Amino acid sequence: MEVNETIARMPKAELHLHLEGTITPDTLWAIAQRNHVSLPVGSLAELKALYAFEDFDKFLHLWLAMCRCLRSDADYALMVDAFVDDCRRQNIRYVEAHFTPYNHERFGFGARRALAIVSRRIEAAEREGGPVIRLITDIPSESVPESGPFTVQLLEEEAHPLIVAIGLGGPEEGFPRRLVEEYFARARAAGYPVVAHAGETAGAAHVREAVEHLKARRIQHGVRAAEDPSLLALLAARDICCDVCLTSNTFLTVYRDLATHPLPKMLAAGVPVTLSTDDPPFFGTDLDREYERAHAEVGLPLATLWQLNLNGLRYGLAETPLRRGLMKEFRIAGAELGLEPAGA
Repeated sequence: MEVNETIARMPKAELHLHLEGTITPDTLWAIAQRNHVSLPVGSLAELKALYAFEDFDKFLHLWLAMCRCLRSDADYALMVDAFVDDCRRQNIRYVEAHFTPYNHERFGFGARRALAIVSRRIEAAEREGGPVIRLITDIPSESVPESGPFTVQLLEEEAHPLIVAIGLGGPEEGFPRRLVEEYFARARAAGYPVVAHAGETAGAAHVREAVEHLKARRIQHGVRAAEDPSLLALLAARDICCDVCLTSNTFLTVYRDLATHPLPKMLAAGVPVTLSTDDPPFFGTDLDREYERAHAEVGLPLATLWQLNLNGLRYGLAETPLRRGLMKEFRIAGAELGLEPAGA
């Protein structure tokens, strides 16, 4: 069997993906037209041309314009249903999707209302055979004075069955990770693990802050940790997983060529890693392609890719029985594909 065929058939897990970032340009254009929301372009073709990023600021500008277009229950349901369909196409069985309640509050739709619609569609998909999707509620770093207390208070007040962690997203430059230290401490006290974007557009110091000050269980990206061998050793010693997004990195980090990407260095240092897509239509990718690129351009063998995939269940934050059940299913499928010893 060809490697790409094996990748396509693998049951997969993904831990670093933004639910809002799964909206395609075609869907965004249709939603904006239906809701009479102006975009910074005059046509679908011009919108698609915007999906080429030289820096994080350009990406964030389009991201926020997209969030402003979500005005109705149907928009949120469409977002989730389209994502579920794409998961099924790729045989993605488990996802932890980042969602940013504060943005939906600030743009007038309402955080709780958005969460309720999203949750209903996620739960319906799981009842209908999957995928299993859990949520990480992000604090956007560019608005911490408002979004920090809002997001953690939401978690303290709710007992939401799908939320498994609090996260930190948004730009890094000019926004030290410790800005949310108070809010992450409150979230941990309320029983929520924490994850944080760090070491993407800023250097290794941000990863260290996320580990030492935020007590992050996982780091979203974390690739700039490779600039500090002692930090790689710390991640390995504390068994902190980095959720790496190769194609996204080629747009937004210093690693514009996968031949120079530090993923092999991270693995050699013993840092646990998963592969993810971040915002797939923004970067013209999907999870199958991330694995294909990891094999063809980074040089990782299929056996290593399979272990990175299983890390999505090992380091996921959903309830243990659910993840253990999925692990059994993955290993059975892996044996059929020659990725696991028979009977493992």
